[in-house]
Amino acid sequence: MPLQLPQRAICMATTLPYTTAVLGVPFHSVTIDEAIDFIEEKIDEGGFHQVATANVDFLMHSMRDKGLQEILCSCDLVVPDGMPILWAAKLLGSSLKERVCGIDLVPRLAKLCLERHFSIFLLGASDAVSARAADNLKRSFPGLRIAGRYSPPARPLKQMNHEEILQKIAQAKPDILLVAFGNPKQEKWIAMHRDRLRVPVCIGVGGSFDFVAGSVSRAPGWMQNCGLEWLYRVSQEPKRLAQRYFHDAVGLAVHMPSQLFTTALQPRNKVRSGVFLDHIGTTDVISVYGDFTGPMVKEFQSLASTAIANGMNMVMNLAETTYIGTDALGSMIQISSALRQSKRELWLAEMRPHLRRMLQSAHLNMYFMTTTSVDDAIHRAERAEQRHHTRATATRRANRMAHATVQVRFEILQDICQKIAVNTPDMRHTARGTSAGYVLPT
Repeated sequence: MPLQLPQRAICMATTLPYTTAVLGVPFHSVTIDEAIDFIEEKIDEGGFHQVATANVDFLMHSMRDKGLQEILCSCDLVVPDGMPILWAAKLLGSSLKERVCGIDLVPRLAKLCLERHFSIFLLGASDAVSARAADNLKRSFPGLRIAGRYSPPARPLKQMNHEEILQKIAQAKPDILLVAFGNPKQEKWIAMHRDRLRVPVCIGVGGSFDFVAGSVSRAPGWMQNCGLEWLYRVSQEPKRLAQRYFHDAVGLAVHMPSQLFTTALQPRNKVRSGVFLDHIGTTDVISVYGDFTGPMVKEFQSLASTAIANGMNMVMNLAETTYIGTDALGSMIQISSALRQSKRELWLAEMRPHLRRMLQSAHLNMYFMTTTSVDDAIHRAERAEQRHHTRATATRRANRMAHATVQVRFEILQDICQKIAVNTPDMRHTARGTSAGYVLPT
């Protein structure tokens, strides 16, 4: 019998909005209203959910840091925080609805908390900035419950006092945690503690507290709409931002054309495309024929959702696939993340050379597992499942043995204490009169 996946994994595969992959990061096409609705739904759902507000700087970091890319690909929601992301997606043939930046998200979240009686925790920034941000939010939204705030000392991630921070958050019991450590530190910190954070929604918001506190002003509306807010910000903080924006722009100019060209040069299939499913043991093989984009992505998600719900491994047979759109890449990342969280695997098999080149230019060749044949992919997936089952069985056996050892040691200790009590002159009469248990001398 295949194992059932956790509900969260199923939800990831079935309720997330449309996604598109830009340089290895999946962005969700949502308006800010839809993002707020999604976050509200996840708070009601409970559990743990991570949201990222990603810009070009995130792309540059994720290309150098595969650990960060894994985190972003596993996030429940990644919103485009920057017009260049929207422009890049459009050039790749997929449009994102609008820019959703952390600066705009924070006050909308405060409004949601006020309306639904949720609470919010502010983590990061300086203590002065955090205090002003909290005061301004309370002033703008009277009755808002700020469960707590904390500004830990500025240290590298490994040198932080994680226990202290986690204890403060646990005591506050917020519904939303806003983390302002900056990228990639905030995303890594949230992911590092995903199993200990009892907060339904955790969001990295970068420097948003500075704007809420009034320490930094927003660009005029027309500059935001034209994608020139970066220029306004550089004029405010040239020493901190000029070099970063320059490197981000150069990085985008260097890496983006490759994905654009390999995506555009894929041949398009004029005949009808299709997606088909075959069950082979504990693996579902999904074969994609023709162009994998648009309506085919919805069909793929429907079949993949069923496979996820049934706890199956998944192999994508791409031998007859001629074109893979960035919307399909985004969906594949989403499905792969859901499978990984449930200890299942997604394999891509029999890709044509031009698809391999496209995957490499999209910086996803190291994210997906690929092989040359469907049979080999099925074999690898089954072996991985056997290893996982063996490890799980060994862990359960070790836990049972540890419990039995503790029980035996307790019984030995009890017997020793009884002998001590019997051999003590002042306690002999007590021990003789005791039918069960033992009495220690005072």
